[in-house]
Amino acid sequence: MAPAAPTSSTETPGPDAIFGLGGNDVINGLGGNDLLCGGDGNDMPNGGDGNDRIEGGNGNDAINGNAADDTLHRDAGNDNVLGGIGTDNSFGEAGNDNLNGQQGTNTNDGGPGHNACMNPSRGQPGATNC
Repeated sequence: MAPAAPTSSTETPGPDAIFGLGGNDVINGLGGNDLLCGGDGNDMPNGGDGNDRIEGGNGNDAINGNAADDTLHRDAGNDNVLGGIGTDNSFGEAGNDNLNGQQGTNTNDGGPGHNACMNPSRGQPGATNC
């Protein structure tokens, strides 16, 4: 069975729920408090402004929380995560992940695998488990 075709979606400035399902999806949340789910495949969900929940799904994903306070969840795969500005919580499953909390007080949990964490705000309260 062939994988689903790649999709691209840019949503409204308000709150949205976007589900990429299978395929290599590019999802842009823009403003609002969004729920972005990449599903299976190598996805690129971008949160935009707003307090977003972003789920990469299985595959090698590039997740960008952008501005505000985000919850970033990754399933199996070798993922690259940028938290952006704000207080971000990043949780991972199996895979070799690169986690960059960027600005703000962040919590990074790489999950099992060989993970690399970078948090410029390390002097602030927060936790890193790589």
